[in-house]
Formats: sequence, C-alpha cells, structure tokens
Amino acid sequence: MRPFTRAHLAARYRYLETLSPDGLVWELQRRSDAYRADYAAAADAEHNPPPETPPALAERWRLRFPREP
Repeated sequence: MRPFTRAHLAARYRYLETLSPDGLVWELQRRSDAYRADYAAAADAEHNPPPETPPALAERWRLRFPREP
C-alpha cells in the first residue's frame, strides 16, 4: 500500500475548488452522518425519496427537496 502523503490528499480534493457554493454545501452535507440519518428516517416515514421536504428536515438542514413532476 502507498504511504499517505499530504500531496496525495491535496490532489484528491482539488476538485472542491471548482464547485459552486451550492455544490460545495452539498458535497460536505452528504458526508454528514447526522444528515444521512435524518434523510433516511424521512424517506422511510414517507416515500423513498420523500415527494417533498418534511418540515423537521427542512428546518434543521435548511434544505428543500424538489417535488416529483
């Protein structure tokens, strides 16, 4: 296995510099264990994925999911 280096880490995450503010927020949010747990609970309680954002999820994470067409 290759040894871990700071240069390797920097190259791996360089794409973050190219993201829009929305893209950067999504990239970081999707990695959050708390967010994933909240989303999974909402999806299980409603539909998979929910057709619209459950109010508690929208309030906590300041997000809205698009409605199905």
